Amino acid sequence: MSSGSAGGRRRPVLTLERIVTETLGLIDEQGIAAASMRTVAQRLGVQAMSLYRHVESREQLFDEVVERVVNELGNDPQVLASASEVGWRAYLTSLAWGVRRYGRAHPHAFPLVATRPTAAPWVNPPLRSLRWIEAMLDSLAAAGFKDEQILFTYRSFNSFLLGYLLLETSAMAIADPKPGDGSFQSGDGSESHDAVDPADPVPGSFTPTRTTESREALADADTPVEVIDVSGDVDAEVYPVIHRLRAGLTEDRFEAEFAAGLDLLLDRIQADIESG
Repeated sequence: MSSGSAGGRRRPVLTLERIVTETLGLIDEQGIAAASMRTVAQRLGVQAMSLYRHVESREQLFDEVVERVVNELGNDPQVLASASEVGWRAYLTSLAWGVRRYGRAHPHAFPLVATRPTAAPWVNPPLRSLRWIEAMLDSLAAAGFKDEQILFTYRSFNSFLLGYLLLETSAMAIADPKPGDGSFQSGDGSESHDAVDPADPVPGSFTPTRTTESREALADADTPVEVIDVSGDVDAEVYPVIHRLRAGLTEDRFEAEFAAGLDLLLDRIQADIESG
């Protein structure tokens, strides 16, 4: 039987949900470029052609992965469904932190969220699901926002999240590179990180550019002086202010700065409402 295994046990039915789950897991483990149709099929124990009954192409599969990642917001108990009971500021705050959580949960997949073509030119990542966009716009309208205020909030909110999370997730990906990120030559995703170097990045994937040597030097750096100048190119006489601020520049303050930036954005939106 085509649906049976060697032991007579039936395989689980192949569904789009299973395919997307396996693809996202593969991207989390090995990076975007590792997620070929062939590799996904191998992990599912099926022939690659069977995937095309559910998706037309690898590109469509990536779109399904993006939809899955964004819709993790719906399973996040800290994300509020609307602003009706808590007010627009608490609602947007919960939504922003929810987007950050899904970005940090999938740093190697986040470039897909940021760069895959959207359903329409006005759909802005990372809140790129029509379901979530409609909920946000409806909540702001119900909170008394004028149309222009809704549009300003939608665009500025997404712009802040996209810029900040691209920075944060790329830092996470560079610190934990995968064969399919583009940092390493990628065949079947089985190469050792130590055996290859980023001289031949994977076309179409984002490419952290630290070499094996620079990654090892950074891992061995113990002080701000060593971290600020891993390559030996940041001369203290040429860049004195960088060296003076080296302790702060090398600190991981992503969470605190995200909170501060979000508060400033929400303050700006509130000022616009009060003046309008």
